[in-house]
Amino acid sequence: MTILKGAENIATYSRSGRSLRRWCTACGGHLFSELPAWNLVDVYAPLIRSLKFEPAVHVHYQETVHPMKDSLPKLKDLPEELGGSGDLLPD
Repeated sequence: MTILKGAENIATYSRSGRSLRRWCTACGGHLFSELPAWNLVDVYAPLIRSLKFEPAVHVHYQETVHPMKDSLPKLKDLPEELGGSGDLLPD
């Protein structure tokens, strides 16, 4: 990934060393997280202007504080393919 503008305003936090959380020091906004062990960069979706966001599922729904009344599946934790149980919770 290449930062095109504002790299001097990016700060990093890493509690465990397994992920590097990056945010903007000018506004405090979350930018992305790096997961070196997986060679993965998780970019905060609203920063990708061309991305058309269409929700497909709720994850970690057992921890919800604001129940969503929609028709989307609600997973207890994560899908099985991402290391979760894949357990669905009632709407």
